[in-house]
Amino acid sequence: MIDYGMFKSRRFWILSLFLIICLLILFSYFKGQSLKVQPSFQTSSMQDLHLTNKEDSAVKWELSAREAIFPIGGKEIFLKSLDLKINRTPVIYLASGAGVYEIEKGYVTLDKSVEMNVKDTKFTTNSLKWNSAEELITTDDDVKFTGKNFLIEGTGLTAAVSQQKVRILKNVKAVFYSS
Repeated sequence: MIDYGMFKSRRFWILSLFLIICLLILFSYFKGQSLKVQPSFQTSSMQDLHLTNKEDSAVKWELSAREAIFPIGGKEIFLKSLDLKINRTPVIYLASGAGVYEIEKGYVTLDKSVEMNVKDTKFTTNSLKWNSAEELITTDDDVKFTGKNFLIEGTGLTAAVSQQKVRILKNVKAVFYSS
């Protein structure tokens, strides 16, 4: 009679020896070589960023962010949890969950639920762009202005900061409350 258990045990040992030899050959081949990983998107980052934009000796606007990511190329900065203070009369405060500062153009794009406060007025939208060269705030999203005695809603907005002119572009609905 033939003992099949002996053949199974012998096959196991031969297969194990073959795998060990293959691993040793692979390790000896790669021993002198090093593996280099090249990331496709290199960045630097910073916590608690604060930028001040001055014209002559006056501070025109200030940008603060909890986190800033600087990709290689230096044309834009990705921001998280940001505040933008526009030093005009009245002072305009903008806050957002995320945004991008395009350095060469001087644009700050705010995303993820934007809130703007001017005096006793609160403005909310999904995204907004600040053009510092033209001192212009724009959005194509739905907007909502709330104040002590009014509520104004619509779609799209342009605000010329230096001229203190705000224009809701379409679908304007207004409710005024008596005091």
